[in-house]
Amino acid sequence: MLNIDFSTSQSTPKYRQIIDVVLEQLKEGTLNKGDKLPSCNELCKHYGLSQDTVYMAYNELKSLGLVSSQQGKGYFISNTKANLQHKVFVLFDHLTAYKEDLYEAFKLAMKGKGSEQIFFHHNNPDIFKSLIEDAIGEYTEFVIMPIADKSAMEFLDKLAKNRVFILDRASTDLKKKYPYVCQEFERDIYQILNLHSSIIKKYSRIILSIHHTRGHFKSIIKGFREICKKYDLDNQVVFDINTMELKKGDLVIVVDDRDLVTIVKNAQENEMIIGEEIGIISYNESQLKRVIANGITTISTDFDAMGRTMAEMIIKDKKLKIHNPFGMNLRKSI
Repeated sequence: MLNIDFSTSQSTPKYRQIIDVVLEQLKEGTLNKGDKLPSCNELCKHYGLSQDTVYMAYNELKSLGLVSSQQGKGYFISNTKANLQHKVFVLFDHLTAYKEDLYEAFKLAMKGKGSEQIFFHHNNPDIFKSLIEDAIGEYTEFVIMPIADKSAMEFLDKLAKNRVFILDRASTDLKKKYPYVCQEFERDIYQILNLHSSIIKKYSRIILSIHHTRGHFKSIIKGFREICKKYDLDNQVVFDINTMELKKGDLVIVVDDRDLVTIVKNAQENEMIIGEEIGIISYNESQLKRVIANGITTISTDFDAMGRTMAEMIIKDKKLKIHNPFGMNLRKSI
């Protein structure tokens, strides 16, 4: 039985104390390669621990390459020296051109410091849960793009809290609980349009084309309406771009790239000059938007910076809460 004095370190989580004892006994040589560790039930019964506490400790030791498990036989010491290379589990919702940029920046920053493996949950709670379940004990850190499903997000409690990092967007509760590098959607659109108020005020009507009112989309709508109220701008939120009548003097802020194509085609079919008779601003920077219609102005978080910052947090073992930079790339469409 591992000799753990839980009474001496009340501020340290119990799963962490189990890990520390194993590391210390490996250092002293009282634990050696091939030695069997107490079973989960033995530790739970002896110390009055929960199964989650013991599993969390053993899974982190597995991720360090120190412990292995065999079905029906238990946990064994598989190595006496920890693997200090990072092995990062990366879970995205789905892959887009700009998220590909994010991931490439993350990989480049991690180069030589460890490895990473990317998965996608496609906003499916069952896939999310299954991927998290399979990842337990296999990785040193977990970079997660959240899903809008409370029961699925509660699955993160199965992972060591100090190994989870939230990426791109997060609820207030997640931001309190985990380190993150995220966008601040309400603040971002308000501040960027405020910074460029002289441009947006020259249009007679400001339109936000957006598909949903849930999650971060709701925050974008709120920030949009606040800036329009500040400058007393005639404004409209449109949920189906095909129902909107485009008029000269309109500035359209487009969240979805499919709507961007529709707006450009609409303008061309009605012989409206983009950048003179109507304006277009598109969410999220991409190479293609630099050439469409002689250049589409974008408002975008810096996805390269997001990837680099997340990698640096992991490499330097920093638990920070970072609002990722957001800016405007001015082009001929406004």
